[in-house]
Amino acid sequence: MGPRQLSEKLSEKAKEMGYLPEELGVELLSKSLNEELDPEGLVEHYQFLSEKYLDEARELLKKGDLVQASEKFWGATALTIKMLAAKRGLKLEEHGSLWAFVNVLSIKSGDKDIIRFFNTANALHKNFYENEMPKEAVEVSAEDIEKLIEKLRRIS
Repeated sequence: MGPRQLSEKLSEKAKEMGYLPEELGVELLSKSLNEELDPEGLVEHYQFLSEKYLDEARELLKKGDLVQASEKFWGATALTIKMLAAKRGLKLEEHGSLWAFVNVLSIKSGDKDIIRFFNTANALHKNFYENEMPKEAVEVSAEDIEKLIEKLRRIS
């Protein structure tokens, strides 16, 4: 199996499991080496990937690649949330656990926009699969994601 096929296989498996490809890659590598990432390493990993995805999302949006931009904005959001969870010693693996944690963050901070904006992130994630949102909708959603990530980073 060549590098391209391996990359496609990793992307497929990640999609099935609800991971982002780089996130699943690190997960599989740590399991094959029989090593768990320590909480601090996990926080750094999620923070790095979140920033990387956010930068890539902005570029993709500028280029007009709405489908890929949508997924990268979703990824940046999900990884920022996972980073906050990791700082608290939690590991969120299921999509529902992201929602539960977002709900807790919203309640504790008294900021209902966290839930509203996370709902927007989910719409972008859906757009990755269905490609139904027009450019303006993705652009407005991207503004909300930028606000959400800023809010989440302030919580930490």
